Amino acid sequence: MEPDKPYDAGDEESVGDVKEERKRQREQEVEDMRFLLKHPSGIRFLRRLMANGRVFNTTFTGNSHGMFWEGHRNLALIFFNDVVEVNPAKIADLMVIKK
Repeated sequence: MEPDKPYDAGDEESVGDVKEERKRQREQEVEDMRFLLKHPSGIRFLRRLMANGRVFNTTFTGNSHGMFWEGHRNLALIFFNDVVEVNPAKIADLMVIKK
């Protein structure tokens, strides 16, 4: 889509341009996740994101803190789902085991 051209939902070309741009963005996101999963520092970053986002823990607290933690979890789940799509075998690497 051209930068100066306004988006027109009734114009098939405008809609097609937006769909193509979203497709390119998604392909870049997937490629970025592949890159992260190939590097130890990427794994460490994602492990921290999953731990802080409580992806592998409950967010139930019985009070309003649960809603706060659920917000963290929803964000982390976006990235967790990318890992599942790109390389599900890496999920075990993201799990934090507490000793």
